Amino acid sequence: MENRIRKQWKKASSDEIGEYVESIHQAIKNTPCPVDQLKQFTDTVRRNSCGECVICREGLLQLALVTDGITQGLGREQDVEIIQDISADLVSGSSCDYGKAVGKIIKQKIAEYEDDVTKHIKRKRCDGLVCNKLITFYAAPESCSGCSKCIGACPVNAIAGGEGLIHVIDVARCNRCGDCEAVCSDKAILRAGAVLPKLPEAPVPVGSFLADAESGGLMSRKRRRKSEQ
Repeated sequence: MENRIRKQWKKASSDEIGEYVESIHQAIKNTPCPVDQLKQFTDTVRRNSCGECVICREGLLQLALVTDGITQGLGREQDVEIIQDISADLVSGSSCDYGKAVGKIIKQKIAEYEDDVTKHIKRKRCDGLVCNKLITFYAAPESCSGCSKCIGACPVNAIAGGEGLIHVIDVARCNRCGDCEAVCSDKAILRAGAVLPKLPEAPVPVGSFLADAESGGLMSRKRRRKSEQ
């Protein structure tokens, strides 16, 4: 928001301010992760604050830092209480209705989604698969064409494979930047939580891993029959 508009909060009516803050809230509700919603909301309202009120200025800055840290896997157990305390301070101590309106929405969201915030902090888990640092990327064997675009895009060389091979992402080396997902035209790079689906341990020819799965382990049964003869 332009500085000229920022200076108008003291002149705006309570309804106008409330409607503006609610419009920011509604604009970020499409993401399936409520913690990411909190991060986006606090960052946006922080940048649109006039900055004249210390409680509002510093409170929104701290909320933006805390919520961003939670989505990055750096959350601490006391963060929920910190968010609750700061939002309450905004409601009671802001000089204008902007900080009060923001504080009310944050209080509402932290009360409604406290379990999701706690999962991010204690279990490093994002059920919405939005917070990159808390998820796992993998190449789906049934979709990977072996084009190697993701290999070239990976900044930490965490993807093994080659032309015509199903690519395999080294979860331990992956920095979860999402660059591989962005360049994959086959939409084969998918997201998962801590538990991954059945995947090849090393690159194998495209189609072979899926064929083995559909055959119900045909190759292993053949090996067992031979050993029994």
